[in-house]
Amino acid sequence: MKIGIKKLHESEWLIQIGCASVKLDQFSLALLEIMLEHLLALEHGERHSTLKSYVKLGLNIKTLPDLECQKFLQEVDTKDLLELMMIADDRALNTLIINNIGAILAKQLKADLMVATVPTEAHAKRAIKRIVEKLFELESRGEIEFRTDNTRYI
Repeated sequence: MKIGIKKLHESEWLIQIGCASVKLDQFSLALLEIMLEHLLALEHGERHSTLKSYVKLGLNIKTLPDLECQKFLQEVDTKDLLELMMIADDRALNTLIINNIGAILAKQLKADLMVATVPTEAHAKRAIKRIVEKLFELESRGEIEFRTDNTRYI
């Protein structure tokens, strides 16, 4: 059986399984990867956390330059950000968000981080999914761009 993923354009991928093929955007491709990881883990009798996969996608925020991060932070609910910050427990992510969200909101987020209770897995998953969807939406519209060490410009 032929299985493959081919990049067609900047934000379009061709997924081929057997004789079937489907074009997907980058977000749908990321969701497919989560599903395949989950199925593989189940096949081997292991557990797979969808929440951890969403958090991993949410950590793409750390690849954004400050101006793009600020643009993104204006688009998302601060309650969702708070939940991502609590669940991810990533100091670099928290610092990036606090430094780019604005003084008043930063002060509020810091205070909330100290007193907020950890959300349930289902609630956190929905909140982080909204963040990830907004990240990929802005990326597909060309308003932000995920950058890695491999990113090159000509």
